[in-house]
Amino acid sequence: MTLLPPLPLRRAAGGGAALAVLLAAGASAAAAPALAEEAPPAVIEVGFLSPGALPRPAGALTEAHFLTHQFSLSGQRPDGARVTGAEITVDFGGAADVAEFRFRSECRVAGTLATCPVTMPDGSGDPEAYVPFLVRPKLGTAAGARGLVRATVRADNARPALTAPTELPITVADRDRVVLGGFPDPPSLTVPPGGRAALPFVLTNTGARPLGRVTLTADGFDGDETVVFPGDHRNCRYTTKDPKDPASARTGMSCEFATAVEPGATYRTAPGLSVAMAGLAEHGRVQLTASVGAPAGKGVAGRSAPLVLVPATSPLPPRVPVPVDAYTADVPPVVSVRGEHAADGAAVGASVRTEVGREVTARVGVENRGGAPLAAPSVLVEVPRGVEVVRPDPRCRPERALPWRTTDVRPTFGDHPGDAAPVPTGTVHRCTDPAGLAPGGRRLFSFALRPTQVLDGAKGVVFHPTPGPYEGSHRTKVAFLSVTATAAATAGPSPSATPSPNPTATSSPVAAPTTAPTTAAAVPSSGSLAATGTGNAPVLLGVAAALTAAGVLLVVRRRAAAPEARDPR
Repeated sequence: MTLLPPLPLRRAAGGGAALAVLLAAGASAAAAPALAEEAPPAVIEVGFLSPGALPRPAGALTEAHFLTHQFSLSGQRPDGARVTGAEITVDFGGAADVAEFRFRSECRVAGTLATCPVTMPDGSGDPEAYVPFLVRPKLGTAAGARGLVRATVRADNARPALTAPTELPITVADRDRVVLGGFPDPPSLTVPPGGRAALPFVLTNTGARPLGRVTLTADGFDGDETVVFPGDHRNCRYTTKDPKDPASARTGMSCEFATAVEPGATYRTAPGLSVAMAGLAEHGRVQLTASVGAPAGKGVAGRSAPLVLVPATSPLPPRVPVPVDAYTADVPPVVSVRGEHAADGAAVGASVRTEVGREVTARVGVENRGGAPLAAPSVLVEVPRGVEVVRPDPRCRPERALPWRTTDVRPTFGDHPGDAAPVPTGTVHRCTDPAGLAPGGRRLFSFALRPTQVLDGAKGVVFHPTPGPYEGSHRTKVAFLSVTATAAATAGPSPSATPSPNPTATSSPVAAPTTAPTTAAAVPSSGSLAATGTGNAPVLLGVAAALTAAGVLLVVRRRAAAPEARDPR
């Protein structure tokens, strides 16, 4: 229980409290104008980032001799309001005797003073703002020369944390250094579908003495493995996507050049540094670095002609200083690599069922699984043993399975029982439609077939002969034409084809055969690798196993007459 004082005392206490409240309110009101007149709080911190000493130059000065330096600004008002009207003034008079300076276009330069506007951060992103500028040593500057750059800041509603200028030292030293430049602006490159492109860049010796060894390294930026390096130069070592598989995609390279690289001279690689896209990737980034040290010595050694350095005849384009990473002012260049949409054809097979001696229609063809139209889609078709082609599609023509020479990149079909894909008659049908095939569409070709014997899932092969840009093993290039034929019945309705619906693809218009078959057409199945029938199980099981193990399916040869083909790549 709270004990209260007597009533007179309570009245007196209450009156005193009220008077104290009134006096405090008056004092606050009197102090308010004085607080409003105080200067804004000190919030702007200034720092700097420097790549270190400038290499002493010899020969001619180039754009590559410029190195990026920068000041950083950070801070916010205590009330959370954004700092506005901020600008930094850089006084480089203390280093004008030893170095040249270049500032961004928004900076006002008068004599040895450069004033640059600064957009201060609002707290939603990077906590710092950066003011980059370029510095290169003057030709003839001695090693050990020093200078000093001073920076001061101001803002409409804030003041710097320190009243003294922030000082950034500029020094010149004897250093070996090679610099990469000459990249596209913006630094990006487009690779054609399924192809490769040369990455344009140049290399300059910005030091004062000749270099007897230079190392160039290229790999995916931040672990990116979507860009690959298809070259095979013997002075380079290649890192592979799977370190245990030397034949897997090459995702990085390191090359050593034993060329005398003269001071102030600029070089390019010959041939150009080739890049390509891996798999279905359409975008990646490549980081390049150049040094005077030895390469790491890891990876798969190249075996072909070396990559060499030759003098570059075209001058480097002017470089513009840009904001760089918060932790360094000398980052390796990163180039964006994009792959155009490409067509990617896949073979479409079929499975049909009929009676011996009764016609049935099989529709096989090609499906475009890529992102661009497929020009003149075509397939090679062989029917299984024990099946007669009554009427091929009007767009198909028979041709002998000839032993193609190594200069012909088209795959062949064998006509020997031991070949991976035996053709009993030595004849295949090449089917071509001149109309382009849109992405996601199918182009089918109809064959009227008549079995001459009982068959239990006998297999023929449908092959799309155009190399695909995405599928290195070409597994999608092969599908099977399966025919099942039962003994002829003495009476009963006409047989019909067994449907094998595939809801993932859409049909494309197909030219009708010259004579309608007596049975219904089978619904094709894309890339179906069903089990072989009992009539030819040993051969066809061997076919599927051999094709799968080989990786590139159905690139087969006539054993006796054809020389062994080599990969033209």
